[in-house]
This record gives sequence, structure tokens and C-alpha cells, in this order.
Amino acid sequence: MKIFLFIPVIILIFVCADTNAQTTEEITRPYTFIRDTLNYLINDSALSGFYKKLDELQNGTRDKVVVVHIGDSHIQADYFSGMMREKLQRKFGNAGRGLIFPYRAAKTNEPRNYTTKTNITWEAKRNVFPKLQLPIGIGGITIRTFDETAYLDFTIQDADSLNYAFSKIKVFHYKAPDAFDLSVTDQSQTNLAYINSRITTPDFFTTEILLRDTTRSFQLHLIKSDSTQLQSMIYGVELENSQKGLVYNMVGVNGAMFAHYDSSVYFVDQLVSLNPDLIIISLGTNEAFTKYFNESEFAENISNVIAKIRISIPNANFLLTSPPDGYRYRKYKNASVAKAVVVQKYFCEHNNAAFWDFYHLMGGYGSIYKWYTKGLAQRDYLHLTKAGYELQGHLLFNALMESYNMTKVQ
Repeated sequence: MKIFLFIPVIILIFVCADTNAQTTEEITRPYTFIRDTLNYLINDSALSGFYKKLDELQNGTRDKVVVVHIGDSHIQADYFSGMMREKLQRKFGNAGRGLIFPYRAAKTNEPRNYTTKTNITWEAKRNVFPKLQLPIGIGGITIRTFDETAYLDFTIQDADSLNYAFSKIKVFHYKAPDAFDLSVTDQSQTNLAYINSRITTPDFFTTEILLRDTTRSFQLHLIKSDSTQLQSMIYGVELENSQKGLVYNMVGVNGAMFAHYDSSVYFVDQLVSLNPDLIIISLGTNEAFTKYFNESEFAENISNVIAKIRISIPNANFLLTSPPDGYRYRKYKNASVAKAVVVQKYFCEHNNAAFWDFYHLMGGYGSIYKWYTKGLAQRDYLHLTKAGYELQGHLLFNALMESYNMTKVQ
């Protein structure tokens, strides 16, 4: 009797999972201006190493696959990357929320799927301001204080059907003889861990903490235990659980360009600590927005960033996504976006990277206005709405999975 009850449950689960999978044609049907036949990856053979690791994750010979998605304001809100995270983790397993940053302490917008609080005003620097005297690490933003009473409060929210409670915390922070120590506590101020920030080995930038139980919140307190300790800098925090699956990290900075990540002194060194298998880069909007877009300079900056990462992380695969169409100053259609797309595509085809041409997929030159009329783009004709970014994430997921599934039938 138990056997007969068990079989329908399995069938029900399979059917439910299948009905959640929408084709590109289905999700673009209300939007005739989207060129759904263009939703594919170019030079996708560059992702063969990543696809092999996904296979290993599914057959049980690998515990974790790591994705890092790097970008600008299109990414910082985490709608585009957030949709990718949810869909990939539903398919391959949820190994944790990944990298987060206390954006509010840096006085900028924060993703809605977690909240951070602090009791002081921190000094902050985004990588788009290279002349300010703060080093930039993994988050693309650095915060610093000389106040030993400071604390940061982190609370994570679950995604739809995904549990983001965590049991491992990796803190990216300043470690030096003059650095404050750190204390990790729960919401009742019970100590969970103590970090001696003056110990710079074995990892110069990170401290990893394994918790006894899973939790959804913690506080990071600064501790001055010696008169020589003067400051603290926080670069980011990564959250994981003990499950097998995929971790999808997001690094987004409003206004960022390739050159800004290239000049971020600790960015690549700390990226190594995430050990990414796939690096998705969604940049180009801000380069193309400038009045005198320089294609050669843009190509050089792309090359510099990827070459620098490849030296330190030689086994990572790369996927570049084009910027969306956009206007300049809400008035003028921007032909430079198409030029940026040509540069990115050429680079990928000649440098072992995959490319996703979202610009032509969404409709090409001037199409951002059509996205606006359907509630998919904001009134600045530059950024998408939450619905628009989530549609973008859904489209990229479909393109990535179509490419991945093709490798299985070859």
C-alpha cells in the first residue's frame, strides 16, 4: 500500500517542476518587439568546462559549483542576477545565498532580498571613484571606520521556495596590526565567533566561520583589544550552507565600467577566494553612455580585466552579456550601444569567452521605449523595471540551459 501511495507523489513533483519551465517563445509572447529567435549564446563552446562541472554536480562527483555575476547598476539591485540565481539553484541545488554587501552603510541602494543596518556613519568608496583613498575589494565598494563601537547587522530573506539560511560566513575584511578585531553574534548578542584581524595568514583578506546551527541573521561587531588597533574595512560577506549545489554571487556597482574593476586593487585577489567556475560580466552601459565612445579603449579595458582574472583563476569560464538599449538623458537614442555590442562580440569570439547579445534580442536600436510602454523599463529609458530585469534573467537562463542541454546530446 505504501508503494502505491509513493508513486503518485513522484509523478506530481515531476509535473509541477515541468510546468515551471517556460520556453523563450512563451515568455516573450506578449512582447512582439522581442526577437525571441536571437535568444542563444554565441561561442558557447567556451563554457565547456562550466558545463562539465554542472554534470559532475548532478551526478554527485562534485559538491559545489560557483558563479560570479559582475556588473553595474543593472546588477546592483539584484533583479536580473537574482532571477538567474533562483532558476539555477532550483535546477542544480541551493548551496547558499552567496556574496552580499552592506550597501546601506555605503549610502547606496541595496537588494531587497536582504537587509543591513549599522549604528554609525561609515566612510565609503565605490570603485567608480578611483581617486578616493580606499582600496576596493570583492564587493566593488569598501566601507571604513575608526569607531570601535560600530556594528553591522545582516538579515537574509528566503527567495520563493529557496531557503537561504546559512551555516558558513566568510568575511572579507582588512587584516593588519592596526585593524580592529571582529565579533560575530546572533540577534540576542550571543557570541558565535571571534576574529583576530591582526592575524594575516593563511588568507590575507578573509576569515571563514562555521556555525553550529543555520541562521538567517547575525551582527558583526568591531572590537578594540589593543591601543594599536585603529580602523576596520569591510569588503563583503559570503553566506553558504552545508548542502550540495550552486552558489550564485553578485557584484554590482552603480556607474561601473570595465576600467573601474581593472583599477580595483584587491578585486581579483579576493575574487580568487570565491573560486568561481563561471564569471558572467554585464558591463558596457556606462561606457556607451559617454558622448565620445572609444571602441578601441573599450576593447582594451575588457581585455585587461579578463586577462588579469585569468592569470589568477585560469580554470574559470567567461560569459559576457551585452548592455540593453538605452537613451542618453531620456531624449536621445544612443547608437553607441550597438558599437559596444560589436566590440564585446568580437572579443568573445577571439578570446575563448561566450557572449549573449541581449541588445538585439530585446529589439535593438530604440527598443527601450517599447519596453517602457509595457512596464519593462523605467522612465529614464536606460534601466529596466523589476519585471524587465526578471524577464532578462529568465531569457539568459533559457539561453544558457539550451546551450548546456545541447552538450548532452552531442
